[in-house]
Amino acid sequence: MLKHRIIEGMSTTYEKIITPADSYISNSVTIDNLMSTPALLATIIEISWKMLDPLIPDGYLTVVRNIELNHYYPTLIGEKVSITISVEKIDNNRIYLVFSGIDNIGEFCKGKYEKAIIKNDKLIEAAVKRAKI
Repeated sequence: MLKHRIIEGMSTTYEKIITPADSYISNSVTIDNLMSTPALLATIIEISWKMLDPLIPDGYLTVVRNIELNHYYPTLIGEKVSITISVEKIDNNRIYLVFSGIDNIGEFCKGKYEKAIIKNDKLIEAAVKRAKI
């Protein structure tokens, strides 16, 4: 069994001011006054990594297995958001998280998130094997 220091019930809260870098701009769509869903997803992944990474052995990392994100309402650039992520359950190397985000009006997102703790080299090995390189 993998040894780590992650415990059920632990949580972290992260606050940030939404900036233009958090908006969505592509060749076909520009929504430059709001936090984009891709930026929200990247923020959730980063927060979970910062919370969990110090608690796992060297040579391991956490990777996304599954994520359910409900992005209910838009948040304007310049607003402050607060996102809380909590460990709901641990099953060997699987970590089940829940999260929610609030802005100055109220809850704007929530969801569930499953991560797996794996060896760094096994991740690369699996990708190479899958690509048949």
